[in-house]
Amino acid sequence: MFKVILSIIAFFMSLFAFGQIDNSKHINLENKIDAVFKGIKKTDPGVSIALLKDNEIIVQRNYGLANLEYQIPVTNKTVFHAASVSKQFTAFAILLLEKEGKLSLDDDIKKHIPELHNFKKKITLKHLATHTSGIKDQHNITRLAGWNLDDIITNQQALELIYKQKTLNFEPNEQFMYSNSGYTLLAEVVARVSKQSFSSFIQERVFIPLKMNNSLFVDKTGQLVNNKAYSYYKENGVYRKDIYQNSSVGASNLATTIEDLTKWSVNFSTFTIGNKTIFEKMKKLESLNNGKTYGYGLGLFVNKYKGIQKVEHSGLDASYQAYIGWFQKQNMSVVFLSNNGDLNGGRIIRKLTGLCLDEFVQQPKTSSKKLTRQNTFIKTDLQTLKNHEGFYWNTKDRFSRELRISNGYLNYVGGDGKLTKINPVDKNEYEFDTKEYTGVKISNGKMKVILDDGYALSFEKYIPANYNKENIKELKGTYYSKELNTTYPFYTEGNHLIAHHQRTGEFKLTAIENGFFIGSKGSFRNVIFIRNSKKEIIGFKVSSNRAKNIVFKKINIKQFL
Repeated sequence: MFKVILSIIAFFMSLFAFGQIDNSKHINLENKIDAVFKGIKKTDPGVSIALLKDNEIIVQRNYGLANLEYQIPVTNKTVFHAASVSKQFTAFAILLLEKEGKLSLDDDIKKHIPELHNFKKKITLKHLATHTSGIKDQHNITRLAGWNLDDIITNQQALELIYKQKTLNFEPNEQFMYSNSGYTLLAEVVARVSKQSFSSFIQERVFIPLKMNNSLFVDKTGQLVNNKAYSYYKENGVYRKDIYQNSSVGASNLATTIEDLTKWSVNFSTFTIGNKTIFEKMKKLESLNNGKTYGYGLGLFVNKYKGIQKVEHSGLDASYQAYIGWFQKQNMSVVFLSNNGDLNGGRIIRKLTGLCLDEFVQQPKTSSKKLTRQNTFIKTDLQTLKNHEGFYWNTKDRFSRELRISNGYLNYVGGDGKLTKINPVDKNEYEFDTKEYTGVKISNGKMKVILDDGYALSFEKYIPANYNKENIKELKGTYYSKELNTTYPFYTEGNHLIAHHQRTGEFKLTAIENGFFIGSKGSFRNVIFIRNSKKEIIGFKVSSNRAKNIVFKKINIKQFL
Protein backbone atom coordinates (compact mmCIF):
# COMPACT_ATOMS: atom_id res chain seq x y z
CA MET A 1 0.00 0.00 0.00
CA PHE A 2 2.81 2.34 0.95
CA LYS A 3 4.51 1.69 -2.41
CA VAL A 4 1.26 2.52 -4.24
CA ILE A 5 0.94 5.83 -2.37
CA LEU A 6 4.56 6.69 -3.18
CA SER A 7 4.04 5.92 -6.87
CA ILE A 8 0.93 8.11 -6.95
CA ILE A 9 2.83 10.97 -5.28
CA ALA A 10 5.70 10.52 -7.74
CA PHE A 11 3.27 10.58 -10.66
CA PHE A 12 1.69 13.88 -9.58
CA MET A 13 5.10 15.39 -8.83
CA SER A 14 6.21 14.50 -12.36
CA LEU A 15 3.11 16.21 -13.75
CA PHE A 16 3.88 19.25 -11.61
CA ALA A 17 7.49 19.29 -12.76
CA PHE A 18 6.41 19.02 -16.40
CA GLY A 19 4.00 21.87 -15.88
CA GLN A 20 6.77 23.98 -14.37
CA ILE A 21 9.05 23.36 -17.34
CA ASP A 22 6.23 24.06 -19.75
CA ASN A 23 5.25 27.20 -17.87
CA SER A 24 8.82 28.48 -17.87
CA LYS A 25 8.86 28.04 -21.64
CA HIS A 26 5.69 30.09 -21.91
CA ILE A 27 7.09 32.86 -19.72
CA ASN A 28 10.30 32.92 -21.74
CA LEU A 29 8.30 33.08 -24.97
CA GLU A 30 6.07 35.86 -23.63
CA ASN A 31 9.10 37.96 -22.74
CA LYS A 32 10.62 37.47 -26.18
CA ILE A 33 7.35 38.39 -27.90
CA ASP A 34 6.99 41.52 -25.77
CA ALA A 35 10.46 42.48 -26.97
CA VAL A 36 9.34 42.13 -30.61
CA PHE A 37 6.58 44.68 -30.01
CA LYS A 38 8.47 47.01 -27.67
CA GLY A 39 8.38 49.71 -30.35
CA ILE A 40 4.59 49.99 -30.20
CA LYS A 41 3.60 52.75 -27.81
CA LYS A 42 0.37 52.72 -25.87
CA THR A 43 -0.82 55.59 -28.10
CA ASP A 44 0.00 53.81 -31.41
CA PRO A 45 -2.34 51.73 -33.58
CA GLY A 46 -2.22 48.17 -32.34
CA VAL A 47 -1.71 44.47 -32.74
CA SER A 48 -3.38 41.36 -31.42
CA ILE A 49 -1.49 38.05 -31.58
CA ALA A 50 -1.96 34.48 -30.39
CA LEU A 51 0.27 31.41 -30.47
CA LEU A 52 -1.28 27.97 -30.08
CA LYS A 53 0.21 24.60 -29.19
CA ASP A 54 -1.87 21.40 -29.13
CA ASN A 55 -5.02 23.51 -29.68
CA GLU A 56 -4.38 25.58 -26.56
CA ILE A 57 -3.38 29.24 -26.50
CA ILE A 58 0.11 29.41 -25.01
CA VAL A 59 0.62 33.15 -25.54
CA GLN A 60 -1.92 35.87 -26.28
CA ARG A 61 -0.94 39.53 -26.38
CA ASN A 62 -2.57 42.84 -27.29
CA TYR A 63 -0.67 46.07 -27.91
CA GLY A 64 -1.66 49.64 -28.78
CA LEU A 65 -5.00 51.18 -29.69
CA ALA A 66 -7.99 50.06 -31.73
CA ASN A 67 -9.21 53.66 -32.04
CA LEU A 68 -6.84 56.63 -31.82
CA GLU A 69 -9.56 59.27 -31.69
CA TYR A 70 -11.09 57.88 -28.50
CA GLN A 71 -7.95 56.15 -27.15
CA ILE A 72 -9.64 52.72 -27.08
CA PRO A 73 -7.09 49.93 -26.46
CA VAL A 74 -6.90 46.66 -28.38
CA THR A 75 -8.47 43.74 -26.48
CA ASN A 76 -9.29 40.09 -27.22
CA LYS A 77 -12.67 41.26 -28.50
CA THR A 78 -11.39 44.01 -30.81
CA VAL A 79 -12.73 43.33 -34.31
CA PHE A 80 -10.19 43.69 -37.12
CA HIS A 81 -10.66 43.60 -40.86
CA ALA A 82 -8.88 40.36 -41.85
CA ALA A 83 -8.43 41.09 -45.58
CA SER A 84 -7.40 38.01 -47.61
CA VAL A 85 -7.47 35.67 -44.62
CA SER A 86 -11.14 35.66 -45.69
CA LYS A 87 -10.39 33.45 -48.69
CA GLN A 88 -10.04 30.22 -46.69
CA PHE A 89 -13.58 30.68 -45.36
CA THR A 90 -14.87 31.05 -48.93
CA ALA A 91 -13.01 27.92 -50.05
CA PHE A 92 -14.36 26.06 -47.02
CA ALA A 93 -17.93 27.12 -47.91
CA ILE A 94 -17.52 25.81 -51.47
CA LEU A 95 -16.19 22.49 -50.13
CA LEU A 96 -19.12 22.18 -47.69
CA LEU A 97 -21.53 22.56 -50.59
CA GLU A 98 -19.56 20.04 -52.63
CA LYS A 99 -19.71 17.56 -49.73
CA GLU A 100 -23.50 17.96 -49.77
CA GLY A 101 -23.62 17.24 -53.51
CA LYS A 102 -24.82 20.74 -54.42
CA LEU A 103 -21.89 21.59 -56.67
CA SER A 104 -18.52 20.28 -57.82
CA LEU A 105 -15.12 21.94 -57.95
CA ASP A 106 -15.03 20.83 -61.58
CA ASP A 107 -18.21 22.76 -62.42
CA ASP A 108 -17.95 25.35 -65.18
CA ILE A 109 -18.40 28.77 -63.55
CA LYS A 110 -20.93 29.58 -66.29
CA LYS A 111 -23.22 26.91 -64.85
CA HIS A 112 -23.68 29.07 -61.75
CA ILE A 113 -22.95 32.57 -63.08
CA PRO A 114 -24.10 32.84 -66.73
CA GLU A 115 -23.48 36.62 -66.69
CA LEU A 116 -19.74 35.99 -66.97
CA HIS A 117 -18.28 36.36 -70.46
CA ASN A 118 -18.17 33.18 -72.51
CA PHE A 119 -14.42 32.60 -72.70
CA LYS A 120 -12.99 30.07 -75.18
CA LYS A 121 -11.75 27.68 -72.50
CA LYS A 122 -13.78 26.30 -69.58
CA ILE A 123 -13.13 27.98 -66.22
CA THR A 124 -13.95 25.77 -63.23
CA LEU A 125 -14.63 26.57 -59.61
CA LYS A 126 -11.27 24.98 -58.81
CA HIS A 127 -9.53 27.37 -61.19
CA LEU A 128 -11.10 30.27 -59.29
CA ALA A 129 -10.12 28.85 -55.89
CA THR A 130 -6.52 28.19 -56.94
CA HIS A 131 -5.92 31.53 -58.72
CA THR A 132 -5.40 29.79 -62.06
CA SER A 133 -8.50 31.05 -63.90
CA GLY A 134 -6.76 33.90 -65.73
CA ILE A 135 -9.57 36.31 -64.74
CA LYS A 136 -8.22 39.81 -64.11
CA ASP A 137 -7.99 40.96 -60.51
CA GLN A 138 -10.89 43.18 -59.44
CA HIS A 139 -8.73 45.57 -57.41
CA ASN A 140 -6.46 46.20 -60.39
CA ILE A 141 -9.32 46.78 -62.82
CA THR A 142 -11.27 49.03 -60.43
CA ARG A 143 -8.21 51.25 -60.01
CA LEU A 144 -7.66 51.33 -63.78
CA ALA A 145 -11.33 52.25 -64.16
CA GLY A 146 -10.79 55.28 -61.93
CA TRP A 147 -11.77 54.16 -58.46
CA ASN A 148 -9.61 55.28 -55.56
CA LEU A 149 -8.58 52.90 -52.79
CA ASP A 150 -10.88 54.62 -50.28
CA ASP A 151 -13.95 54.73 -52.55
CA ILE A 152 -17.18 52.93 -51.75
CA ILE A 153 -17.19 49.75 -53.85
CA THR A 154 -20.18 47.46 -53.45
CA ASN A 155 -20.27 43.73 -54.11
CA GLN A 156 -22.52 44.26 -57.13
CA GLN A 157 -20.20 46.89 -58.61
CA ALA A 158 -17.25 44.54 -58.32
CA LEU A 159 -19.19 41.70 -59.96
CA GLU A 160 -20.44 43.86 -62.83
CA LEU A 161 -16.92 44.99 -63.62
CA ILE A 162 -15.75 41.36 -63.61
CA TYR A 163 -18.64 40.42 -65.95
CA LYS A 164 -17.48 43.08 -68.46
CA GLN A 165 -14.04 41.53 -68.89
CA LYS A 166 -13.74 39.96 -72.35
CA THR A 167 -10.13 38.72 -72.16
CA LEU A 168 -8.06 36.69 -69.70
CA ASN A 169 -4.54 37.14 -68.40
CA PHE A 170 -3.82 33.60 -69.64
CA GLU A 171 -5.68 30.41 -70.49
CA PRO A 172 -7.11 28.53 -67.45
CA ASN A 173 -4.57 26.53 -65.45
CA GLU A 174 -1.63 27.69 -67.57
CA GLN A 175 -0.29 29.96 -64.82
CA PHE A 176 -0.78 30.91 -61.19
CA MET A 177 -1.68 34.58 -60.74
CA TYR A 178 -3.35 35.75 -57.55
CA SER A 179 -6.79 37.15 -58.37
CA ASN A 180 -9.34 38.47 -55.90
CA SER A 181 -11.99 38.25 -58.62
CA GLY A 182 -12.03 34.46 -58.35
CA TYR A 183 -13.06 34.54 -54.71
CA THR A 184 -15.69 37.23 -55.25
CA LEU A 185 -17.20 34.92 -57.89
CA LEU A 186 -16.98 31.92 -55.54
CA ALA A 187 -18.87 33.85 -52.85
CA GLU A 188 -21.56 34.61 -55.41
CA VAL A 189 -21.74 30.88 -56.25
CA VAL A 190 -22.21 30.09 -52.54
CA ALA A 191 -25.04 32.62 -52.37
CA ARG A 192 -26.83 31.29 -55.46
CA VAL A 193 -26.47 27.62 -54.61
CA SER A 194 -27.42 28.01 -50.93
CA LYS A 195 -30.17 30.53 -51.76
CA GLN A 196 -29.01 32.88 -49.02
CA SER A 197 -26.44 35.64 -48.83
CA PHE A 198 -22.82 34.58 -48.53
CA SER A 199 -22.57 36.41 -45.22
CA SER A 200 -25.61 34.58 -43.84
CA PHE A 201 -24.31 31.21 -45.03
CA ILE A 202 -20.96 31.68 -43.27
CA GLN A 203 -22.70 32.97 -40.15
CA GLU A 204 -24.99 29.94 -40.01
CA ARG A 205 -22.52 27.23 -41.06
CA VAL A 206 -19.24 28.49 -39.58
CA PHE A 207 -19.43 31.29 -37.03
CA ILE A 208 -22.37 30.03 -34.97
CA PRO A 209 -21.24 26.39 -34.61
CA LEU A 210 -17.68 27.49 -33.76
CA LYS A 211 -19.01 30.14 -31.36
CA MET A 212 -17.16 32.85 -33.25
CA ASN A 213 -19.57 35.31 -31.71
CA ASN A 214 -17.78 38.48 -32.78
CA SER A 215 -17.17 37.59 -36.43
CA LEU A 216 -19.05 38.53 -39.59
CA PHE A 217 -18.60 39.24 -43.29
CA VAL A 218 -19.28 42.92 -43.96
CA ASP A 219 -21.37 43.09 -47.14
CA LYS A 220 -23.12 46.45 -46.83
CA THR A 221 -21.75 49.97 -47.16
CA GLY A 222 -21.74 51.72 -43.77
CA GLN A 223 -22.50 48.47 -41.91
CA LEU A 224 -21.97 48.86 -38.17
CA VAL A 225 -19.37 46.58 -36.56
CA ASN A 226 -19.20 46.56 -32.78
CA ASN A 227 -15.74 47.02 -31.22
CA LYS A 228 -14.24 47.75 -34.63
CA ALA A 229 -10.57 48.70 -34.98
CA TYR A 230 -9.91 51.48 -37.48
CA SER A 231 -6.70 51.38 -39.47
CA TYR A 232 -3.99 54.04 -39.49
CA TYR A 233 -0.75 54.96 -41.25
CA LYS A 234 1.85 57.64 -40.62
CA GLU A 235 2.34 60.65 -42.86
CA ASN A 236 5.06 63.14 -41.95
CA GLY A 237 5.20 61.69 -38.45
CA VAL A 238 1.44 62.02 -37.85
CA TYR A 239 -1.06 59.15 -37.84
CA ARG A 240 -3.90 59.35 -40.34
CA LYS A 241 -6.96 57.15 -40.71
CA ASP A 242 -6.78 54.77 -43.65
CA ILE A 243 -10.33 54.51 -45.00
CA TYR A 244 -11.62 51.15 -46.28
CA GLN A 245 -15.17 51.13 -47.69
CA ASN A 246 -15.19 48.07 -49.94
CA SER A 247 -18.18 45.82 -49.22
CA SER A 248 -17.28 43.07 -51.70
CA VAL A 249 -17.18 39.67 -49.96
CA GLY A 250 -15.44 36.38 -50.58
CA ALA A 251 -11.97 37.64 -51.40
CA SER A 252 -11.99 39.87 -48.34
CA ASN A 253 -14.19 41.61 -45.74
CA LEU A 254 -14.03 39.11 -42.89
CA ALA A 255 -14.30 41.06 -39.63
CA THR A 256 -13.03 39.02 -36.69
CA THR A 257 -11.20 38.99 -33.36
CA ILE A 258 -8.08 37.22 -32.18
CA GLU A 259 -10.32 35.19 -29.87
CA ASP A 260 -12.53 34.01 -32.74
CA LEU A 261 -9.73 33.37 -35.21
CA THR A 262 -8.04 31.01 -32.75
CA LYS A 263 -11.28 28.99 -32.67
CA TRP A 264 -11.09 28.66 -36.43
CA SER A 265 -7.45 27.59 -36.09
CA VAL A 266 -8.35 24.84 -33.61
CA ASN A 267 -11.06 23.56 -35.96
CA PHE A 268 -8.38 22.62 -38.49
CA SER A 269 -7.51 19.62 -36.33
CA THR A 270 -10.69 19.05 -34.28
CA PHE A 271 -13.24 19.28 -37.16
CA THR A 272 -16.13 20.66 -35.13
CA ILE A 273 -17.37 21.71 -38.56
CA GLY A 274 -16.24 20.17 -41.82
CA ASN A 275 -14.10 17.04 -41.82
CA LYS A 276 -10.57 15.87 -42.46
CA THR A 277 -11.23 15.38 -46.17
CA ILE A 278 -12.19 19.05 -46.60
CA PHE A 279 -9.09 20.35 -44.86
CA GLU A 280 -6.85 17.92 -46.72
CA LYS A 281 -8.27 19.30 -49.98
CA MET A 282 -7.64 22.86 -48.82
CA LYS A 283 -3.95 22.22 -48.14
CA LYS A 284 -3.27 19.94 -51.11
CA LEU A 285 -0.90 21.51 -53.63
CA GLU A 286 -2.58 21.78 -57.02
CA SER A 287 -0.77 21.51 -60.37
CA LEU A 288 -0.74 23.52 -63.58
CA ASN A 289 -1.26 21.99 -67.02
CA ASN A 290 2.50 21.39 -67.22
CA GLY A 291 2.37 19.32 -64.02
CA LYS A 292 4.19 21.85 -61.85
CA THR A 293 2.87 22.91 -58.43
CA TYR A 294 2.85 26.55 -57.38
CA GLY A 295 2.55 26.61 -53.60
CA TYR A 296 -1.23 27.05 -53.31
CA GLY A 297 -4.12 24.77 -52.43
CA LEU A 298 -7.70 25.98 -51.95
CA GLY A 299 -7.63 29.28 -50.08
CA LEU A 300 -4.27 28.46 -48.48
CA PHE A 301 -0.57 28.74 -49.31
CA VAL A 302 1.51 25.65 -48.58
CA ASN A 303 5.27 25.97 -48.12
CA LYS A 304 8.06 25.35 -45.62
CA TYR A 305 9.82 27.20 -42.84
CA LYS A 306 13.33 25.82 -42.28
CA GLY A 307 12.23 22.44 -43.54
CA ILE A 308 8.99 22.39 -41.52
CA GLN A 309 5.73 22.31 -43.49
CA LYS A 310 3.67 25.47 -43.11
CA VAL A 311 0.07 26.15 -44.20
CA GLU A 312 -0.81 29.84 -44.17
CA HIS A 313 -2.51 32.91 -45.57
CA SER A 314 -1.92 36.60 -44.99
CA GLY A 315 -4.01 39.64 -45.79
CA LEU A 316 -3.54 43.37 -46.37
CA ASP A 317 -6.18 46.03 -47.06
CA ALA A 318 -5.80 49.74 -46.33
CA SER A 319 -3.55 49.62 -43.21
CA TYR A 320 -5.07 46.41 -41.84
CA GLN A 321 -2.79 43.37 -41.73
CA ALA A 322 -3.79 39.80 -40.89
CA TYR A 323 -2.20 36.36 -40.82
CA ILE A 324 -2.92 32.79 -39.77
CA GLY A 325 -0.45 29.93 -40.15
CA TRP A 326 -0.30 26.30 -39.08
CA PHE A 327 2.54 23.85 -38.46
CA GLN A 328 0.35 20.79 -38.43
CA LYS A 329 2.96 18.15 -37.61
CA GLN A 330 3.91 20.19 -34.54
CA ASN A 331 0.25 21.11 -33.90
CA MET A 332 1.15 24.78 -33.57
CA SER A 333 -0.32 27.91 -35.10
CA VAL A 334 0.33 31.65 -35.26
CA VAL A 335 -2.46 34.25 -35.50
CA PHE A 336 -1.86 37.95 -36.11
CA LEU A 337 -4.21 40.94 -36.55
CA SER A 338 -3.21 44.59 -36.79
CA ASN A 339 -4.53 48.05 -37.66
CA ASN A 340 -1.05 49.63 -37.82
CA GLY A 341 0.10 50.27 -41.38
CA ASP A 342 3.60 51.24 -40.26
CA LEU A 343 4.41 47.74 -39.05
CA ASN A 344 6.27 45.34 -41.30
CA GLY A 345 3.80 42.49 -40.80
CA GLY A 346 5.77 39.96 -42.81
CA ARG A 347 8.93 40.50 -40.79
CA ILE A 348 7.02 40.32 -37.49
CA ILE A 349 5.31 37.07 -38.50
CA ARG A 350 8.68 35.55 -39.38
CA LYS A 351 9.99 36.55 -35.97
CA LEU A 352 6.94 35.09 -34.20
CA THR A 353 7.26 31.88 -36.20
CA GLY A 354 10.92 31.58 -35.36
CA LEU A 355 10.38 32.24 -31.66
CA CYS A 356 7.52 29.76 -31.48
CA LEU A 357 9.40 26.95 -33.18
CA ASP A 358 12.74 27.70 -31.52
CA GLU A 359 11.09 27.50 -28.13
CA PHE A 360 9.02 24.36 -28.65
CA VAL A 361 10.39 22.47 -31.63
CA GLN A 362 13.85 21.20 -32.33
CA GLN A 363 14.42 22.47 -35.85
CA PRO A 364 16.38 20.55 -38.44
CA LYS A 365 19.81 21.93 -39.16
CA THR A 366 19.97 23.79 -42.44
CA SER A 367 22.97 24.95 -44.35
CA SER A 368 22.86 27.79 -46.84
CA LYS A 369 24.87 26.84 -49.87
CA LYS A 370 26.78 29.63 -51.52
CA LEU A 371 27.55 29.45 -55.20
CA THR A 372 31.18 28.78 -55.88
CA ARG A 373 33.21 31.12 -58.00
CA GLN A 374 35.36 29.88 -60.81
CA ASN A 375 38.02 32.64 -60.77
CA THR A 376 39.40 31.18 -64.00
CA PHE A 377 38.96 33.71 -66.75
CA ILE A 378 39.06 33.29 -70.53
CA LYS A 379 39.81 35.70 -73.35
CA THR A 380 36.86 37.21 -75.22
CA ASP A 381 37.07 39.11 -78.51
CA LEU A 382 35.91 42.70 -78.74
CA GLN A 383 33.03 41.90 -81.12
CA THR A 384 31.47 39.53 -78.58
CA LEU A 385 31.69 42.25 -75.94
CA LYS A 386 30.06 44.73 -78.33
CA ASN A 387 27.23 42.26 -79.00
CA HIS A 388 26.54 42.12 -75.26
CA GLU A 389 26.88 45.87 -74.69
CA GLY A 390 23.64 47.80 -74.28
CA PHE A 391 20.57 48.34 -72.11
CA TYR A 392 18.52 45.54 -70.49
CA TRP A 393 15.03 45.74 -68.99
CA ASN A 394 13.68 43.80 -65.99
CA THR A 395 9.95 43.35 -66.67
CA LYS A 396 9.04 41.97 -63.26
CA ASP A 397 10.44 44.79 -61.14
CA ARG A 398 10.47 47.46 -63.86
CA PHE A 399 14.05 48.70 -63.88
CA SER A 400 16.88 48.77 -66.39
CA ARG A 401 20.58 47.98 -66.25
CA GLU A 402 23.38 48.57 -68.72
CA LEU A 403 26.37 46.58 -69.88
CA ARG A 404 29.14 48.92 -71.03
CA ILE A 405 32.62 48.38 -72.44
CA SER A 406 35.32 50.32 -70.61
CA ASN A 407 39.10 49.87 -70.87
CA GLY A 408 38.60 46.74 -72.95
CA TYR A 409 36.38 45.01 -70.38
CA LEU A 410 32.63 44.52 -70.12
CA ASN A 411 31.15 46.33 -67.10
CA TYR A 412 27.83 46.03 -65.31
CA VAL A 413 26.35 49.47 -64.59
CA GLY A 414 24.37 49.48 -61.34
CA GLY A 415 21.42 51.67 -60.43
CA ASP A 416 23.81 54.16 -58.86
CA GLY A 417 25.81 54.44 -62.08
CA LYS A 418 28.79 52.58 -60.64
CA LEU A 419 30.69 50.34 -63.07
CA THR A 420 31.63 46.83 -61.93
CA LYS A 421 33.90 44.76 -64.15
CA ILE A 422 32.58 41.31 -65.07
CA ASN A 423 35.12 38.72 -66.14
CA PRO A 424 34.42 36.05 -68.82
CA VAL A 425 34.56 32.49 -67.47
CA ASP A 426 32.84 30.68 -70.35
CA LYS A 427 31.04 31.44 -73.58
CA ASN A 428 28.37 34.08 -72.75
CA GLU A 429 29.08 33.71 -69.02
CA TYR A 430 30.71 36.28 -66.79
CA GLU A 431 31.57 36.52 -63.12
CA PHE A 432 31.42 39.43 -60.68
CA ASP A 433 34.16 40.02 -58.21
CA THR A 434 31.65 41.20 -55.58
CA LYS A 435 29.76 39.71 -52.66
CA GLU A 436 26.27 40.77 -53.75
CA TYR A 437 26.27 39.25 -57.25
CA THR A 438 27.82 36.05 -58.52
CA GLY A 439 27.54 36.01 -62.28
CA VAL A 440 25.94 37.13 -65.52
CA LYS A 441 24.63 34.92 -68.32
CA ILE A 442 23.86 36.49 -71.71
CA SER A 443 22.24 34.79 -74.69
CA ASN A 444 20.07 35.98 -77.61
CA GLY A 445 19.37 39.38 -76.09
CA LYS A 446 18.44 37.98 -72.69
CA MET A 447 20.50 38.47 -69.53
CA LYS A 448 20.37 36.80 -66.13
CA VAL A 449 22.13 38.36 -63.17
CA ILE A 450 22.67 35.70 -60.53
CA LEU A 451 22.77 36.71 -56.87
CA ASP A 452 24.99 35.04 -54.30
CA ASP A 453 22.11 32.91 -52.99
CA GLY A 454 21.35 31.58 -56.47
CA TYR A 455 18.34 33.83 -57.21
CA ALA A 456 18.39 35.15 -60.79
CA LEU A 457 17.17 38.52 -62.07
CA SER A 458 15.96 38.32 -65.67
CA PHE A 459 16.45 41.09 -68.26
CA GLU A 460 15.79 41.62 -71.97
CA LYS A 461 17.85 43.86 -74.23
CA TYR A 462 16.15 46.95 -75.58
CA ILE A 463 16.86 50.19 -77.43
CA PRO A 464 16.10 53.21 -75.19
CA ALA A 465 13.37 55.59 -76.32
CA ASN A 466 14.37 58.69 -78.30
CA TYR A 467 11.32 60.92 -77.95
CA ASN A 468 11.55 64.66 -78.30
CA LYS A 469 8.93 67.38 -77.90
CA GLU A 470 7.83 66.95 -81.52
CA ASN A 471 7.66 63.20 -82.19
CA ILE A 472 6.01 62.43 -78.85
CA LYS A 473 2.96 64.48 -79.90
CA GLU A 474 1.63 61.60 -82.02
CA LEU A 475 0.74 59.85 -78.75
CA LYS A 476 -1.59 62.67 -77.68
CA GLY A 477 -5.32 62.01 -77.67
CA THR A 478 -8.18 60.46 -75.73
CA TYR A 479 -8.28 56.72 -75.18
CA TYR A 480 -11.33 54.66 -74.15
CA SER A 481 -11.73 51.14 -72.70
CA LYS A 482 -15.06 49.41 -73.22
CA GLU A 483 -14.24 46.77 -70.58
CA LEU A 484 -13.66 49.47 -67.96
CA ASN A 485 -16.01 52.11 -69.40
CA THR A 486 -13.47 54.83 -68.76
CA THR A 487 -11.31 57.31 -70.69
CA TYR A 488 -7.78 58.66 -70.29
CA PRO A 489 -6.74 61.82 -72.16
CA PHE A 490 -2.98 61.89 -72.92
CA TYR A 491 -1.12 65.17 -73.49
CA THR A 492 2.52 66.25 -73.57
CA GLU A 493 4.79 68.59 -71.68
CA GLY A 494 8.05 69.00 -73.58
CA ASN A 495 9.22 65.46 -74.35
CA HIS A 496 7.13 63.94 -71.54
CA LEU A 497 3.80 62.12 -71.89
CA ILE A 498 1.15 62.87 -69.26
CA ALA A 499 -1.97 60.76 -68.59
CA HIS A 500 -5.07 62.11 -66.86
CA HIS A 501 -8.22 60.68 -65.32
CA GLN A 502 -11.10 62.83 -64.11
CA ARG A 503 -11.18 61.05 -60.73
CA THR A 504 -7.60 60.02 -60.01
CA GLY A 505 -5.81 63.03 -61.50
CA GLU A 506 -2.75 63.24 -63.73
CA PHE A 507 0.48 61.28 -63.73
CA LYS A 508 3.62 61.07 -65.83
CA LEU A 509 4.44 58.14 -68.11
CA THR A 510 8.13 57.33 -68.46
CA ALA A 511 9.40 56.19 -71.87
CA ILE A 512 11.52 53.03 -71.80
CA GLU A 513 11.67 52.30 -75.52
CA ASN A 514 9.69 53.71 -78.41
CA GLY A 515 6.08 52.65 -77.92
CA PHE A 516 6.64 51.33 -74.40
CA PHE A 517 6.05 53.44 -71.27
CA ILE A 518 5.69 52.77 -67.57
CA GLY A 519 3.29 54.59 -65.27
CA SER A 520 3.53 55.41 -61.58
CA LYS A 521 -0.16 55.59 -60.67
CA GLY A 522 -1.99 52.69 -59.03
CA SER A 523 -2.43 49.84 -61.48
CA PHE A 524 -1.41 51.90 -64.52
CA ARG A 525 2.00 50.24 -64.87
CA ASN A 526 3.07 49.10 -68.36
CA VAL A 527 1.75 50.80 -71.51
CA ILE A 528 2.38 49.50 -75.03
CA PHE A 529 1.02 51.60 -77.92
CA ILE A 530 -0.76 49.93 -80.87
CA ARG A 531 -0.36 51.00 -84.50
CA ASN A 532 -2.40 50.12 -87.58
CA SER A 533 -1.02 49.04 -90.97
CA LYS A 534 -0.36 52.73 -91.79
CA LYS A 535 1.80 53.02 -88.62
CA GLU A 536 -0.80 55.34 -87.04
CA ILE A 537 -1.41 55.17 -83.26
CA ILE A 538 -4.83 53.60 -82.73
CA GLY A 539 -4.67 52.68 -79.03
CA PHE A 540 -2.64 51.06 -76.31
CA LYS A 541 -2.60 48.06 -73.99
CA VAL A 542 -2.08 48.65 -70.29
CA SER A 543 -1.00 46.00 -67.80
CA SER A 544 -0.68 45.88 -64.03
CA ASN A 545 0.70 43.07 -61.93
CA ARG A 546 -2.63 41.14 -61.94
CA ALA A 547 -4.49 42.53 -64.95
CA LYS A 548 -2.78 42.17 -68.33
CA ASN A 549 -3.28 43.79 -71.73
CA ILE A 550 -6.44 45.82 -71.20
CA VAL A 551 -7.13 47.56 -74.52
CA PHE A 552 -7.80 51.30 -74.82
CA LYS A 553 -8.77 52.61 -78.27
CA LYS A 554 -7.98 56.10 -79.47
CA ILE A 555 -11.23 57.96 -80.04
CA ASN A 556 -12.46 61.20 -81.56
CA ILE A 557 -13.83 62.79 -78.41
CA LYS A 558 -16.39 64.89 -80.35
CA GLN A 559 -17.85 61.77 -82.00
CA PHE A 560 -17.73 59.95 -78.68
CA LEU A 561 -19.80 62.67 -76.98
